Amino acid sequence: MHGARQIVSIHLAGDLLDLQHLFLNIADHSVQALTELEVADIDRDALREMALERPAVGQALWIDGLVDASIYREWVLNVGRRDARARIAHILCEIAVRMHAAGVIGAADFHLPMTQEQLGDATGMTSVHVNRTLKALAKDGLVDHSGRWIAIQDWNKIRREGDFNPLYLHLDQVAPHLPGPLSSMFP
Repeated sequence: MHGARQIVSIHLAGDLLDLQHLFLNIADHSVQALTELEVADIDRDALREMALERPAVGQALWIDGLVDASIYREWVLNVGRRDARARIAHILCEIAVRMHAAGVIGAADFHLPMTQEQLGDATGMTSVHVNRTLKALAKDGLVDHSGRWIAIQDWNKIRREGDFNPLYLHLDQVAPHLPGPLSSMFP
């Protein structure tokens, strides 16, 4: 059915996928890889047992699930309460910060493997509207983009444009290795 897809999360290198399947037997959604990847298939009974036997593992799984829920809430807010510029700015900020935290990028330029249609499906916009919005952000000096390559030109401006506050990512819990504030991560 045309227009029926909604992207509700983006998983990056190192993310655990769908921890709800530890306890729920039926997948209520699909997952699609946009890049080459390696997947570790972990037996759910073994993972449940490990979480019970090793409290630190159980706590890590809880934290992962809670952070996923926090990100989901922010995405609902992004689609429901922000205008087009803010939606695109916000999702680009989130992706850049999460990629940096995962060690995938070292600066604010990155390959975004999503098409404009997929970016629209993640932000509740058409691909045409995404294209216009990216062009407007580029014209205003916030980003530079060529195909699927994104370079954030002014971190502070795009962060303000997208009403982006990374607290919902809980980086202190999931990436304690990161140095200092975001301004030191992205000049």
